[in-house]
Amino acid sequence: MANPLIIVESPAKAKTLGRFLGGKYDIRASMGHVRDLPKSTLGIDIEHSFKPEYVTIPGKESTIKELKAAAKGASDILLASDPDREGEAIAWHLAHVLHLKDPRRIELHEITPSAVEKALNALRPMNQDLVDAQQARRVIDRLVGYKLSPLLWKKIRKGLSAGRVQSVAVRLVCEREEEIEKFVPVESWTLDAMLSKLDLPQRVFAARLLSKQGSEEKLDLTQESQVREIIGQLEGASYKVLSIETKDSTRNAPPPYKTSTLQQDASNRLRLKPNRTMSLAQQLYEGVELGTQGPVGLITYMRTDSFRISDEAATAARHFITDHYGPTYARRDKVEFKAKGPVQDAHEAIRPTDVERTPDSMRPFLTPDLFKLYRLIWQRFTASQMTAARFAQTRVDIGAADYVFRANGSVLVFDGFTRVWERDSDNDEEKELPALTVDELLNLQELKPEQHFTQPPPRYTEASLIKALEEFGVGRPSTFAPTVEVIQTRHYVRQEERRLFPTELGKTVNGWLIEHFPVIVDVKFTAGMEEELDDVEEGRRKWVPIVREFFKPFSKTLTKAEATARVKVPMRETGEDCPKCKEEGRNGRLVYRMSRLGEFIGCSLYPECDYIKGREGQEKAPPPEPTGEPCPRCGKPLVKRTGKRGPFVACSGYPKCRYVKREIDPADIVPDRVCPTCGKPLLNRKGRFGSFIGCSGYPDCRYIEGGKRTVTPPAASELLLDDPCPRCGKPQVMRTGRYGEFKSCSDYPTCKPERAARTTAGRGRGPRARKSTVPAA
Repeated sequence: MANPLIIVESPAKAKTLGRFLGGKYDIRASMGHVRDLPKSTLGIDIEHSFKPEYVTIPGKESTIKELKAAAKGASDILLASDPDREGEAIAWHLAHVLHLKDPRRIELHEITPSAVEKALNALRPMNQDLVDAQQARRVIDRLVGYKLSPLLWKKIRKGLSAGRVQSVAVRLVCEREEEIEKFVPVESWTLDAMLSKLDLPQRVFAARLLSKQGSEEKLDLTQESQVREIIGQLEGASYKVLSIETKDSTRNAPPPYKTSTLQQDASNRLRLKPNRTMSLAQQLYEGVELGTQGPVGLITYMRTDSFRISDEAATAARHFITDHYGPTYARRDKVEFKAKGPVQDAHEAIRPTDVERTPDSMRPFLTPDLFKLYRLIWQRFTASQMTAARFAQTRVDIGAADYVFRANGSVLVFDGFTRVWERDSDNDEEKELPALTVDELLNLQELKPEQHFTQPPPRYTEASLIKALEEFGVGRPSTFAPTVEVIQTRHYVRQEERRLFPTELGKTVNGWLIEHFPVIVDVKFTAGMEEELDDVEEGRRKWVPIVREFFKPFSKTLTKAEATARVKVPMRETGEDCPKCKEEGRNGRLVYRMSRLGEFIGCSLYPECDYIKGREGQEKAPPPEPTGEPCPRCGKPLVKRTGKRGPFVACSGYPKCRYVKREIDPADIVPDRVCPTCGKPLLNRKGRFGSFIGCSGYPDCRYIEGGKRTVTPPAASELLLDDPCPRCGKPQVMRTGRYGEFKSCSDYPTCKPERAARTTAGRGRGPRARKSTVPAA
């Protein structure tokens, strides 16, 4: 008897499900999407309600063939791709290629035996609203990418791209840099009295100058002369306790993780990049080998904007806390955490599937990074179900001459959730004061004046940029990590010591977009678009009117922008003269330039002067510069080195560790697509068997599509020719090959022209004859 067929996205997920379901089901993996918009054309019929023209992704023909064969002999077909927009779209495309009339979905929020059994008993139909929301995003992003990106190539530089979310992210980084550049520091002063009890001189505590006696207005000290005058007035003064106030305070546990907060904490605490965090979380969700137990999903679905926890999980956590820490540490009732702003709430918060699987018990089965991330998720969830930490706070006002000083103290009375969740050292609330009484005289050890200056807003880190995107309502859990990755891959933003700086290219593109396409980089507009997509998902709106409302004004703006002049990217100077020009009597300056390998320092007079700082034979290479990132292989710091081909990032543990960070040429990035396995950008690559699409996260992620030739899409709509293809009738485009420009069908490689004879005219001879291997007679 035939078994039912279950189709999932990845082999890891298939393996985990296979262990739970035994031989009762045939479980196959689609390896992500099987259909998408074509690479070589826009793929959207604008005149007919923006109908997408989906095609089979190159290289997926064999996968589809295998799935069709499996489906033909199956008693039933169930689609178990991820429970979000992208997963629903994958299932929808599978239903189309397999010609399923009534497709049914398995919705898995966690991959455990009980969750799988529950999902199999609660099959649901395809959610067309989810599909439409994904389709609307895909169509809008394709319209922006294929219409606007080529214009950037024409007006600024080849290989550039623009997108709704990525362009807003670049704008945020640029505006923060402008704030920092315009910032004017303001001087201020504080005065601390270092005091002690008369009978306990070794126990010194600080009290800060607050106000004049009898006044509630805080003293505003802006100049050193003010402080010196007050110090003079305090000379010989006695210090007496005026009042003591004590109160109890509590600090509640933080909520369990959602996608954005997990990415932020993993970045801040574990030094993991957002894409790396999501790749690790995907592995923990899909299943990890636990010895004789086989593969088990250790966490719930990792793309969520909700703090919600199931009743069963909360109850299990309280039992675990009671058994291991005592009843005083466990909450009596389930706590509900509220999120700021609109929440889709389609999935639970990120939590361990079984709280009894403690980090220490899982350590033997996990790689170092998987262990660190699992421990973070487990500790955060467990702490969220624990009681508050309690503090005893003390406030002491001390009089001296006409002035009041204030000392604050805080003592931990009950550790509560901090038993599991380590407090940040920067926010440490403990500072114990000695036992004091009102009217008690104190001994002055020292008066410490200190000058301060207001600080500019800090530059974004990857973590704080994700936080800002979420607060502004820009992007969704599935887009945060790819957005932060792509703005660096495109060289719009660079990272130094974990801080994000806009490059000159990023500033130029941002300025041009603000001038000509203000809507694309408008935070409120982009956030509003996300809300409209949420409305589609909830069934409140249809997707086509939303796309039409966007495209009509966008199309008019495109026409206007076509008439604008080309913009030159300014070069950022280093402040140094070019040493080669100095020797040869020229006035060259050293500037930062951009290559496909990243930023390097060269002469401003290029090509007249080809000097590159650090090039072999010109000068000794500079010492390795720390990047602030750990090596993903051995954990040692990554450093920026300069070789004969320019700068590169590698492990400081060389030669024992030979890790080199792969730099990406922006022109190789596949527009509008990310790896379905890890979320990193997909690239056009070349191998021994021809061109193919592969993940930029290689070798950590080995996702590829096909081994057939892939073609870079037309650079702009103006490249489409009026001359139709003689074979299929579709428009032809101008492309550039190894022998120069040539005409080609826009539907290549589906439509391939007959191989033409190569012209040999003008060479003076015919083709070279192959040397004979037959011996002469």
